[in-house]
Amino acid sequence: MKKKIWHDVPHHSELKVGQYVVPNFVSNSVWIQSDDNQAVVISPGQSLLETRPLSKAASDVHLHIVFPNGYHFMGVKAWQKAFPNHTLYASRRAIKMLEKKFEGASEIIALEEATPPLPKDYCVKIPPGHRGGDAWFIKESDEGDTWITCDSFLNYDRLSNQPIARLLQKWLDAAPGLKMSKVIKFLILSDRRSFKVWVLDQLAKRNVTTLIPSYGEIQPSERLGTELTSLIKRAL
Repeated sequence: MKKKIWHDVPHHSELKVGQYVVPNFVSNSVWIQSDDNQAVVISPGQSLLETRPLSKAASDVHLHIVFPNGYHFMGVKAWQKAFPNHTLYASRRAIKMLEKKFEGASEIIALEEATPPLPKDYCVKIPPGHRGGDAWFIKESDEGDTWITCDSFLNYDRLSNQPIARLLQKWLDAAPGLKMSKVIKFLILSDRRSFKVWVLDQLAKRNVTTLIPSYGEIQPSERLGTELTSLIKRAL
């Protein structure tokens, strides 16, 4: 039986997470169904195109493609080609980075100015202090919020079986479990203090119960807010 690579998210009928491998590490693409004719895909992996969660022909769908930061662009060209009716989005900081490495960066809409059409209760937030210009998609709910983040958090349930990848994960404190690796702390965050203050404030205001990071597994937990708060205080 073929392994399932697009996964449902409990209590989120509009949301699916596609998993693919970028040398030795599990990476995630997120699909949000806006309505019958529109969808949002965040950090699309090229290998996920053939199994995309779509009941209509690609030509009949307006796809809103999101670069979640200035580093996640490798699969976008393939998805652009497959979906001729598309719009690109990224944060202003990410766009500035993409101008140097993504042909067609001038077409990207800044998320600070306009967001893709999202289902009810979704919003986009741009955390400060991120060198790559991270954009987070958040679904608010009385039962607990869902955070779709990018490179800020990792959640691998185990260390890699590949020796070099396993060594890197240990050295960078990137696995197992919910982590903020040394790469995040020392390379990706340009202002650790402003990021820390902002995230702790978000966690204090809302109850977060599901995390969908760009790397690793979905993390549902009634104690997720407490776990993230402890992690950030410890790591930063």
